[in-house]
Amino acid sequence: MNTRSLLLSALIGGAVLGTLANLPLLNLINCILCVWVWLGGIFAVYLYNRYERNRTQMTEASATPGQGAGIGALAGVFGAVIGAVVYALTSFISNPIMYQIARALNIDMPSQGGGFLGVLLGTTIFFFIDIVLYPLFGAIGGLLGAGVFWKKPQA
Repeated sequence: MNTRSLLLSALIGGAVLGTLANLPLLNLINCILCVWVWLGGIFAVYLYNRYERNRTQMTEASATPGQGAGIGALAGVFGAVIGAVVYALTSFISNPIMYQIARALNIDMPSQGGGFLGVLLGTTIFFFIDIVLYPLFGAIGGLLGAGVFWKKPQA
């Protein structure tokens, strides 16, 4: 397993999943079984296979299911870190939207706002949740991606 291909594909997959999972309104789609995280893990495995095929000049190079799970989990770790930054930068947009949705559903929430400390607290809470869930669902996505993109080596 090539470390450069592994890190690059996991970083790009993590950037995609961390960004999509934390952008306002798109983050609501992530509530459906962490869809962006699964897709980020699948995308990371796809990129890894592409990098390896280009590097080795082989048409049959691909990640095994176990390697795919590892690539997806690493993409999940990168995604949690990048997602925390994206959440902190976009919380001034997403927090009022979530507050209005909760209000429309008659869910009691503390008053809107909180300023810098509220954003810092929310970012910290979401980071600790995401650092557990993103690698887990990223590994599942990577496993699925490896299964879809895996080609049996020819003897």
